[in-house]
Amino acid sequence: MPDLAYQIERLQVRRGNDSLLDCQQLQIPAHRVTAVIAAHAPEHSLLLQALAGAHGRQQGRLFGQPLPQAGRHDARIAGLAPAATNPRQRLCDYVLQGRLPASRWLLRPSPLDRDAATLALRLVALEAQAGQRLANLTPSEQQLARIARSLAQPAPLLLLDQWTAHLSAQQQLLLMQRLARLAPTGRTIVCTLPEHSPAASHAQWLVLLAGGRLLAQGSPAQLQPAASGHQPYHATPFASPPGSQHPAAAWPARLAA
Repeated sequence: MPDLAYQIERLQVRRGNDSLLDCQQLQIPAHRVTAVIAAHAPEHSLLLQALAGAHGRQQGRLFGQPLPQAGRHDARIAGLAPAATNPRQRLCDYVLQGRLPASRWLLRPSPLDRDAATLALRLVALEAQAGQRLANLTPSEQQLARIARSLAQPAPLLLLDQWTAHLSAQQQLLLMQRLARLAPTGRTIVCTLPEHSPAASHAQWLVLLAGGRLLAQGSPAQLQPAASGHQPYHATPFASPPGSQHPAAAWPARLAA
């Protein structure tokens, strides 16, 4: 069994007396790409927010250490970068800001910082546009720029919520392929995906949510038995070969009964 990034006994998100999310025995492997898919889109966003420490009570560990505390920055975690606010800023400088803390923005970036920004732009296929102004980028390129800025950060865990906005199916597939190759080098990536997204076939671990609860978790191939029913299914992380895939078309029409 590979190392686990998250090993959560229980995670809850409540609003008053209502339970919005309640997941037990959730496991997310380290150095893999995990896709979180939900029958109702807000559920997968709530899960990523909870994993970042923004909501609810949690019992478990992250990289073998205490989970992030609500309201506090955790250097282990990076989220999807904020949208650019200066349209005249060059793309390369915007991505570099993800590498540098606010206290260092006025200092000259190191060669290591520049290399990390260049690699991030290459991963999202924007290296050729590095010198362009953000105002000259298309909406899809601006979204890819946000992802590149997130990738440039040194945090070992990347939580990408709603990252597919403005991206075509082909762009989603290409990026998931590249993230899957990046993850074994030391990055743990957890991302949300729309239901039935073909990009899920390139994820190495899946977390399926329905009705605010964990429906299934495992590799795409391991979740095939869960696709025909609605009972929670918990697979041993990567008991199947990591390269095995299960097409999204074989999943149920809806994750919830």
